[in-house]
Amino acid sequence: MHTLSGTLVSEYAGAPVAGSTLKLYREGNLVATTQSGADGSFSFTTLAPGVYRLEAQQPGMAGSVLEGIRVPEMTSVTLIQRQAFDATATTTPPTLLITQDGTQSLEGGTFTNTIPFRVQVDTTKDYVRPMRYIYVALGRTPGSAFITNSATWTRQVFSNVEDTGNRALSGANVAGFGSASGETVYVEVVAYDFNLNRSHYLIPITFKNTSANQNNNVSSPTRVAATAITLSQAVGFFSVKSPTTLKVPVAKGTMGELTLDPEAVPEGSNLYVEVRWCYTATATPFAFDIERSTDGTNWTRVGTVGGARSSSCPDNPLDRPFFFRDASPDLTPGQTYYYRVVARGANRAESQASSTTPLPPFFAPLLSPADESTGVSRTPDFTIGHPQLGIGADGAAYNLVLWDTLTGDNVAWQSLAGYNLLVEFGTPDNGIPSGEALVYGFHRPTNGVVFFTDTAGIVDPTKPNRVPVDVTQGTVSIPYNFDGLAQLPALQALRSYAWQLYVAYAYKYNPQENYRISAYSIQTWPNTATPFRISRTETQVFDFTTGQ
Repeated sequence: MHTLSGTLVSEYAGAPVAGSTLKLYREGNLVATTQSGADGSFSFTTLAPGVYRLEAQQPGMAGSVLEGIRVPEMTSVTLIQRQAFDATATTTPPTLLITQDGTQSLEGGTFTNTIPFRVQVDTTKDYVRPMRYIYVALGRTPGSAFITNSATWTRQVFSNVEDTGNRALSGANVAGFGSASGETVYVEVVAYDFNLNRSHYLIPITFKNTSANQNNNVSSPTRVAATAITLSQAVGFFSVKSPTTLKVPVAKGTMGELTLDPEAVPEGSNLYVEVRWCYTATATPFAFDIERSTDGTNWTRVGTVGGARSSSCPDNPLDRPFFFRDASPDLTPGQTYYYRVVARGANRAESQASSTTPLPPFFAPLLSPADESTGVSRTPDFTIGHPQLGIGADGAAYNLVLWDTLTGDNVAWQSLAGYNLLVEFGTPDNGIPSGEALVYGFHRPTNGVVFFTDTAGIVDPTKPNRVPVDVTQGTVSIPYNFDGLAQLPALQALRSYAWQLYVAYAYKYNPQENYRISAYSIQTWPNTATPFRISRTETQVFDFTTGQ
């Protein structure tokens, strides 16, 4: 007899869902019932070999079903259950008809290089119209980068349809899967209706891949870098936003651009790890397997993407050509994770490991001038909370924006003309003594580093104090026009202004990897599509009025 365990979460990498009733069926017969625990965990024991269906129900929650669980081949699964859009509507997930072309069965078929499919919603069965999404891909390790693309792999998503029509998975959709003789792979199909009821099907097929790269003797991938990215606000699949870039420090004294992929963090979640690497050897791998460990010794595969090679291998780890985004549900802030990449062809070649310790969500509150305050100085200090030490970070970056509310988009001032102000309170990993602080930035007109505060005299023995800090209270005070880049030397009298943090994020150095920054926790980032330069609707915006 066998055991099937698992976790019920609000989304991949999302919060656990406790108290749901889980029912397990085999051949249409109910064989076991249990409830998810406080951590979302559940377990079924004494199961006979076979194919199972798992359902989750809870008042106020959408229904969820996972069809095609193979026991004993599959010992653990992740089940997704979201909050219902309308608690009074049906919580029955849509029933799908999954075939090659509308008539021929897909399950159990044998295919070479291309997998034909057609997904239809059974409109005679209960569900909430309209359909939101139908997702089709070859299976990742459950929970890992389920919806995000990589440099060498992609998936297919269909919006607002009940029938995908005749389609096929080929090329980048199947890269790195199958073998010349054929092996069992799973086509994963996920569908959401308007009430967020979720159906997930696992369809086994035999897949033959004729790629000649399977015969290559491959070398180890190089310069692997794992970077954890925590977002203060959950984003993702259901609120798809285009990737954006942030100007960030990538190591001590080195700036670069970090690409944020909101689709890498499914809705209800806020954490993923981006693994980047190089492969410059001549023999192209058939696949890259990404493996993760919590001790650097015992490894678990968290994903597979297609193999490739590139002669480019930039020094900036955020620019390296190949990447995989791990959004596994068991990623936890404060836990160190090790990643390595295995090139696979006729042989396996393992890379050196890279480590990252995800940071918890970061939130720097606006303090002064207070919201709706009056009689404010025409050259005010803008004080913000700096909770770097409380979340275990080595520094944080800010970009303050101030605008005239009468003219709307007439920005009166933006710190460093849009570049970030970096604030580092002393930690063992940033080289600043405990209780001391360093404040610096990149001056946009000259693109040079400018130091504003150095309480320990590490860089500037004169200890400039143009941006005052209070390490004990955890605050930073940014004087108006401290950088000389404001449009006006002083604000207008008796005028209403608004201010916010246009950009705010914390970061953590990795001394074992040449002080590369291996974790970012991002509170807010730019979005030019919104008015008044508000970067996120959840971002604080304080209004104040100047005095005479």
